[in-house]
Formats: sequence, C-alpha cells, structure tokens
Amino acid sequence: MFKLFIFLLLQASICFAQTGPSELPNDSIYQVKSKWDDQFGKKIELASLVGKPVVISMIYLSCKFSCPTTVMHMKDLQKMLPEHLKNEMQFVLVSFDGKHDTPAVMRKYAEKHALAFPKWRFLTSKNQQDVRELSSLIDFKYKQIGKGDFEHSFGIVALDERGRVLGSTIGAAMTEKDLIPLFDTKK
Repeated sequence: MFKLFIFLLLQASICFAQTGPSELPNDSIYQVKSKWDDQFGKKIELASLVGKPVVISMIYLSCKFSCPTTVMHMKDLQKMLPEHLKNEMQFVLVSFDGKHDTPAVMRKYAEKHALAFPKWRFLTSKNQQDVRELSSLIDFKYKQIGKGDFEHSFGIVALDERGRVLGSTIGAAMTEKDLIPLFDTKK
C-alpha cells in the first residue's frame, strides 16, 4: 500500500511538473512573471498564452498613425493564414499606455475594429517595469514624447506555442506575409 502511495505521489508530481511554467524553454517570453490586465479586467500572466502560436504587437490605443496600421497588418495576416492555421492562432495587442488604456477602452477599441475575443486579446499593465520587460524581450522600443503621445517601433512578432520568438517585422525587411511560413510547420 505504501509503495502504491509513493508511486501515485510521484506520478502526480511528474504530471504537475510537465504542465507548469518550469516546462517552458529558457528563451520563452512566457518565463516572465509579470501580471497583465486583459480587456475584461482579469489579471493574467503571459504563460496563460501557452498552447497556441501567437502574433503579438505593442500599441497604444489613442495612436492615430502607426498603431492602427499595425492592427490592419495583423488583420491582414489573419486573413492570409492557411485554413489549418486560422483556428490555432491567437492575436495579442499589448498597450504600453496602461494609464489610459483601461479594460473598458480596450473593449471599445476591439469592438470598433472588429477584433473578437478569444481570437484577439488585449493586455496592459500600469507597472511600467513589466511593460519595459516585455518590450525588451520582443525588441520593441517606445518612449513618451508628450502628454499622451509616444514615439515607438512599428511591427509584429511571431511566437510559437511555447512563447519563443520565431520572427518579427520590427526593424526588419519583412512583411506580415513573411511570418506565415514560420508558423506553418504542417506544409
């Protein structure tokens, strides 16, 4: 009976270890422990995105220039995906303006631009250290240049299902269509 108990305890430990964040590769951006607010006000960690490939970018929702273009490029990418990838992909927009981009603002933006949950997720944080950590992991630069305005990079990043960067259009001579082969391992 004691041996059975030990065996079951070991099995439970192995199962738990296989599903926890410790299973993430060292180069996964999901290793960070920061907490994010989603468009519903729910606190999440990036590790909650494990399991599906992700297209991610950083924006601020009051931007009138490059951020709407980034969203348009992400929507174009979504349309260009082969059928077998359309249901697998998740699209994540991370606001670096957590002071103004509240869950209510994110929901309104999602509705205005037809970005439906759960395929599209919005994240933000009032903790600028967390935002800076993520931006450095995906090589995205930004700085506030005035009241409510930012100067920032432009582009999108492809992540595999475990949070590893596959490729990026940030600072590269790539377009969103160039990211598709990075996801398409079932050719």
